[in-house]
Amino acid sequence: MKNPVPVLILFSAIIAQAQQPTHRAYMAIPNVKGVLEFDVGPTPFEIHVRPDGKEVQLQAFGRPDKLGISAFLQRVTFPASPEKCRDEWWPGTKKAVKMQRDDLQETVVNDGIARVEFIVPEFRGVKVQQKDMHAYLGSGNLCAEIHLSKAGFAPEDAQLFEDVLASVKFSPDLSLSEAQNSVPSQDHDSSYYFALGSKFYLERDYPHAEDAYLKALDLDRQKRTLSKDYFRVLVDNLGMSYGMTGKLQQAQATFVFGLTQDPEYPMFHFNLACTFGEMDKMNDALTQLRLFYKYKANMIAGETLPDPLKDDSFRHFVGKEEFVNAVHEMQK
Repeated sequence: MKNPVPVLILFSAIIAQAQQPTHRAYMAIPNVKGVLEFDVGPTPFEIHVRPDGKEVQLQAFGRPDKLGISAFLQRVTFPASPEKCRDEWWPGTKKAVKMQRDDLQETVVNDGIARVEFIVPEFRGVKVQQKDMHAYLGSGNLCAEIHLSKAGFAPEDAQLFEDVLASVKFSPDLSLSEAQNSVPSQDHDSSYYFALGSKFYLERDYPHAEDAYLKALDLDRQKRTLSKDYFRVLVDNLGMSYGMTGKLQQAQATFVFGLTQDPEYPMFHFNLACTFGEMDKMNDALTQLRLFYKYKANMIAGETLPDPLKDDSFRHFVGKEEFVNAVHEMQK
């Protein structure tokens, strides 16, 4: 199995990111029950009340990843719901600024949030490739909108938008003080258990790492929240934790599951080969090693390419000419 020590820096960075403190903003109209709260990320933010007292506004434009955030909470005269708030507000927003909107989606509702999202390829003759998302919530006589945008958008930036929306909580029956003083939920998401498992893994406490990683995997399978690289590390480390404690069947099943989700990630193939090595199944190990080298360009940034001839999992084979020659051929 791959030794955890060489990737200490990578896992330490993952834990630090997964456990970083939230930067939660609370929005409420003075003397009106109803609170919108969400994590704006690592940036200062400003909250202002409109002079007529019917709307509160938030702006946060200093995130290092350049995701811009604005939000609005307003009293309305119609029965509010996410869809109704979108139907009432979005047409005016759409007409206010004329622009090309590619991949426009105007009818999506996820987790109680009505969405409008699109790509702006250029604005006033300037190429911007900006992703915009308007997210609407509503209840009673309150509508809320969160507007997220990022210029120079790339597909991997999509998770930034989802992370913000995943943190949103709309409490129409609470006052601001009640929301801020409410007891935090004891339910933890996959990121929490992923960070906890990584802590145990780095301490070589593999039984506890198994428990935490398995909870993280179960939660992430119910609702995917981890990034692609974090999911890879989660499956990798869960399988290796099983391997380190001699649970080879569980390790094999874990890596096989990983390959059903991400068949071209090379370390799933390498660690499955290691598992077959521990089982003294040379031909199966060689099959996986060939796939490992085939997809070696897909390593996570910061990972180093392991050498099967120096990995203890293949100790049964390093004295066999067939195995050594096969690996040398793969390494050319």
